[in-house]
Amino acid sequence: MRSSGKGLLGLAVAAVALLSALIVPPTAAFAASGDVVAPMQERPPAPGTPKLGLPSAGGAVTGTPTSRLCSGHGVEYGDWVNADPATRSIVRAQLRDCQPVTTCTGDICTITYDAGWSMHLFGACSPTPCDWGWSAGRFRLSNGQIPATYDQGFAKRYVWAAMSQYRPGQLWIAVRTDFTDPARPDYESQDWFVRA
Repeated sequence: MRSSGKGLLGLAVAAVALLSALIVPPTAAFAASGDVVAPMQERPPAPGTPKLGLPSAGGAVTGTPTSRLCSGHGVEYGDWVNADPATRSIVRAQLRDCQPVTTCTGDICTITYDAGWSMHLFGACSPTPCDWGWSAGRFRLSNGQIPATYDQGFAKRYVWAAMSQYRPGQLWIAVRTDFTDPARPDYESQDWFVRA
């Protein structure tokens, strides 16, 4: 049997694409499941929207021990509450850095400390907020945003957090919700948070 040059070229291109996908630096990787989702960008609040809440002067956080390897916390570290007390989105967020991040290439895994971020989010539910739990540790993206992924069965939620460009001292969190039911429309939301 003769193999054509086009067949070998196609195989070589596929092999290079596969290797490129496996050699993605940790800062570019996003979802643990292999999903790569483009980060959202903060949109300015609608004109005339009041700037709800004021950042507190404090910001000290207690209750979570810090690894001795950590050299300090990012400004996003801490407990945050939605600046809009009537929100129907995320009502509370906790962000922690210095989390261990495991990166695997094939069968070889390494753990890096003092690099990862985890989020603990609470959605607006009644009578008490819905606890989304802690996300897996993730590296900060090259654009400065902190990513997280939540697989809630009925939907996958992709989350990005960063200090706001439009509301100094407030934390911006964007959520992209992808429902597993194709009849339900996916949606995006953004909210601003002040220190708890």
